[in-house]
Amino acid sequence: MKMFNIDDIRLFWSSDPRFLNQFKANKPIYEMQFKSFSKYPPCLKDISFWKPASFEENRFFEIVREVAGFNVESV
Repeated sequence: MKMFNIDDIRLFWSSDPRFLNQFKANKPIYEMQFKSFSKYPPCLKDISFWKPASFEENRFFEIVREVAGFNVESV
């Protein structure tokens, strides 16, 4: 783990190709270095909704950040 900078021992039991492809047998050992990746696959979604005349965009941004915290990358 230390040699390749692998921070989570559970990855050794993973069948995730993003992990496995980093350690192919045809690569020299000195080139093998773990590059971390997200535990969750990307999920791009868009939303739309009806808004009243008194809608304030900044207030919506605040609510999203309060509720979702660090789970939302950008608003």
